[in-house]
Amino acid sequence: MHYLWQILAPGLAVCLSVVGVAGLLAFAGERSRRIALGLAPLQRLALASVCVLALLLNANAWLPGYAVFYTLAVAGLAGLVWAVLRGRGDPLAHAVLWTFAVGWLACALMVGLLDVLFATRHLWMLEGTNHDLVFFYGGAKWAMQHPLAITQTVVDATWGLGQCGDGMQFIGNGCVVQRNGAYSVLGLASMFIPDAGPNQVRSMVGVCVLFPLLGLLPGIGGRFGKGRWWPRGGWLALVLALVCASSTTILLSIINENIGTAIAASMVAMVVLWGLTPMASLPAKWLMLGGVSGCIGIIYGEAAVHACVLVALAVVVTARWKRSWRTFFAGGILAVLACVIVLNRLLPELFASYVQVSGIVAQSSWPSWYIHNRFWWWFAAPFAGLLMTGQPAVNPEALVLGMGLMLITALLAWREGRWRFFIGLLLISGLLVAYVQSQGYQYGEHKLVQMLGPAWSALLVWLLARRGRRRGKLEMVLLVASVLAALSAAYLLRARPIILSHMPSAVSHSMASALRLPQPGDEVVIDTAAVTDAERYVKLDFAIVELHQRGVRVRSAERGQPAVGYSDPLFEGSLAKATSPDWLLVLRQGGADSVTHPGMTPVREDPSFSLYSLRGGQLPVVVSGRGWHPCEAGHCWTAGTFSVETFVPASCKGARLHINLEAFQPPAAGQIEVRVGDVAPVRQLIAAGEEIDVEVGPGRSVVTLEPQWSVTSPQALGISADARSLFASVTGADVRCRIPDAVVE
Repeated sequence: MHYLWQILAPGLAVCLSVVGVAGLLAFAGERSRRIALGLAPLQRLALASVCVLALLLNANAWLPGYAVFYTLAVAGLAGLVWAVLRGRGDPLAHAVLWTFAVGWLACALMVGLLDVLFATRHLWMLEGTNHDLVFFYGGAKWAMQHPLAITQTVVDATWGLGQCGDGMQFIGNGCVVQRNGAYSVLGLASMFIPDAGPNQVRSMVGVCVLFPLLGLLPGIGGRFGKGRWWPRGGWLALVLALVCASSTTILLSIINENIGTAIAASMVAMVVLWGLTPMASLPAKWLMLGGVSGCIGIIYGEAAVHACVLVALAVVVTARWKRSWRTFFAGGILAVLACVIVLNRLLPELFASYVQVSGIVAQSSWPSWYIHNRFWWWFAAPFAGLLMTGQPAVNPEALVLGMGLMLITALLAWREGRWRFFIGLLLISGLLVAYVQSQGYQYGEHKLVQMLGPAWSALLVWLLARRGRRRGKLEMVLLVASVLAALSAAYLLRARPIILSHMPSAVSHSMASALRLPQPGDEVVIDTAAVTDAERYVKLDFAIVELHQRGVRVRSAERGQPAVGYSDPLFEGSLAKATSPDWLLVLRQGGADSVTHPGMTPVREDPSFSLYSLRGGQLPVVVSGRGWHPCEAGHCWTAGTFSVETFVPASCKGARLHINLEAFQPPAAGQIEVRVGDVAPVRQLIAAGEEIDVEVGPGRSVVTLEPQWSVTSPQALGISADARSLFASVTGADVRCRIPDAVVE
């Protein structure tokens, strides 16, 4: 039951807050003839939904999410009650109830699909093909607890994760990457699951199926209020909304951890669907499209450009069809005005962010496929998608089907009188593709596929919905929709093994449960000697975000290794800031274990970690420092000079550090030099196997061991192919306190 609630709750939260409140506003709008003039019931509901989204995103900028989200939920419940009281005979009330129920069903199906894809029931966190989930997970937690329009110094002081761009978060005024709206949407979706983990938060992107459904809603106009619960064309709208929301290009964004892109792309699809739909009131239509573009800019800053271009296309096509300059100018002015009002304070930040992000990514290398192949394969890209790190990134079958779907889209656009929009979208896409192709812009390739792909899918979906109204055409519509669904299914089947290959770096539910044991104000020392590569930085980054957002502070030793994880620049050597460590978290990977953990039973553990209680800072702690190779089963090799860091509480009198080691091929009279901080070093003769015993003082100490001979590798000695320089194999290290004489009998 708990797992079922995890699937149902996100859709309930979003549909209640968006559809319910939109219904309440639409009902209230009926009382004003000026507002209701020229607006059909479904257009009034669609316009109200834009107002709710704009209100939600802007309110969370100034108020914590819990104040905004729960208020909207209560108002949404009132809207649903009002709709029930008015009954299904009222077109608007019927539309509100149907959209809420069907939207909730669609959200549950999409959330459930993503839950299965990322094994949410079994794992707290399993990464896709990128490491950006850590930002959106932290952002969703912040959006629930705090306002988003806040200075970066306040963010740093509250969470201790640095300022925007330092590595661990992108929150705060002036942040180079604008993702606040994505945090708000994810925070809203997690309203009824406050302790949702990263896997659950990512699965909540599935609630964005509501946006294509709202986009298709005006096309069902005239079919509500007839006494039947399920309006004619309702099933087709649900199927097409699911097909659009699960397109290969949106799945690309989700699997690549581009969560903000996925949310924005779903709203871009809504822009296209509304842009194609004839509406009774053109001014209201332009306000809707401009308002949605502003919302997209808040959710994912760079996507505002794509959204505004598509709105401009809708204005131009409509003006050309009506042969009216007045429509052109009025539509442009109203759309721009609505977009600027929704964006308000963020407009200057978007310009700065776009310029800076473009400069950063242009200098980086990204997986790409289309720019290295024939130009005409770009025609298949909106439907074939792109699988980052896949081999190949696009398979031949998807290319053939994608080309076929593009031809079907062209044919239907001609048959349904939407050829102007088709040609305009083709021209826009072609110009952007030409730029990406000519510049070899690797980052631009997948971003172009992610943003314009859903626009093309929405165009085809709208044409299918339109075609499905005609007698005898439903079978053809369902056949084309099944091809789209098959492409998505094949994409998921190819992506699944790539996702499962990241299982070693996944975080278990038991580890997540252990991370909740430290209390606000506690200090947790994290030992990463037994994890390497992705397993190290993925687990470490998520553990730090989880602990710090709960008010706990993480400390780690200075290991002197290149920064790989987002947390490395911020927490390298942070044990020097410790005042009283309360917990020790030891991370492990298969076939390896740390040799510095205390000789006691851990509070919680599984094969990937152990959590030890230091009894409120009363026990000493030892962690490896510089000069260590990754630990193996039962021992850790060191490379030449190495260090060990200790923290000894004041209650531990006469503390001594004991290190058990065996030197690799030492000379007959080999000596090592032992230094404790700045104290004069002591030289000690070392045998084949030896225990180092040295006194350490209270607080943090750095103990350095340096061989007085040139270390070498097994390869150099002809022993094995191991080319690592080896000094000593360490099998244990611990601090022992002197037992007071009074307790010795």
